[in-house]
Amino acid sequence: MSTTDFKTRVHQILEFITEITLGNYTYTLPLRNQKDELEQIAVSLNTMVEEIDTAVHQINHEKSKEVIENIVFNLDCNFHITSYSTNIKDILGYSDLEILNRPVKFLINGDSNLPEDLQDLLEHTLESEPPFRVEFKHRDGLQWSGLGRLYVMVTEGKKTYSLSVFKTIYTHDKFNLGLSNKPRSSTFPSEYRSLLLQDQRILVRKLHQYVMERLDRPLPKISIIGREIGCSVSKIKTIFKRFYGDTIYAYHRKKRLEKARTLIEDTSTPLNEISEECGFLSQAHFSRTFKKMYGLPPSQIRKF
Repeated sequence: MSTTDFKTRVHQILEFITEITLGNYTYTLPLRNQKDELEQIAVSLNTMVEEIDTAVHQINHEKSKEVIENIVFNLDCNFHITSYSTNIKDILGYSDLEILNRPVKFLINGDSNLPEDLQDLLEHTLESEPPFRVEFKHRDGLQWSGLGRLYVMVTEGKKTYSLSVFKTIYTHDKFNLGLSNKPRSSTFPSEYRSLLLQDQRILVRKLHQYVMERLDRPLPKISIIGREIGCSVSKIKTIFKRFYGDTIYAYHRKKRLEKARTLIEDTSTPLNEISEECGFLSQAHFSRTFKKMYGLPPSQIRKF
């Protein structure tokens, strides 16, 4: 990769990280046919953004609803842009002079399912058929992808066209506080995103405390936990897995066994009492579960 290409790629990556920092997860980085460190970073960032976008919505689904973002280009008979929806400048970053009277293909990523002959696409794409995927190039090198439809329009007896591209986003992508109109270089923090993260931290603390206070007995059904904590079952499952990498029940079992091992190693408490104190229904069950985690039964751990 030449020095110029390297600098351009680094600039794209930094712009992308800025969008992520501002809470905007609607863009991705276009990938290049190269196997180098920058391309590995680009792939990782794209994957991370998908994970973040999904997680923020799942964890905060009461405050994050799906909306459709739609951009529209009106095209002449040669598929040059004659007008466009006002949100295109915000989404793709181009000025009027850079868009008007230009062929629409200059905005479209080469990986889009858009053939060289747009007329062929028009003849074979009807409203009743599935939409096709389109990836637009942002002025700074990012890409914005959506599902498109191409329509025939009639103006004064002449055929023109309209290209409509839409995607589903979540309201947090707009920051929910009118911050979407801030300049792209702005470092204004997303208060809404901070509140979402605060909600997560509060819930995790509640769940952790709930687990640690019940190491002497099995946990109830997750629906009961949800009622007692005050959140949905899906939220408990999602956020616990995200923070601890385990289900709440697996984490509870792990903590009970860790407590049991501490008691075995640091006290002379009989094993049957430790089993009961750590919430196991029988000493045999305790011994099997303990050995599965530590590789040795409790009686042999005490010998060391």
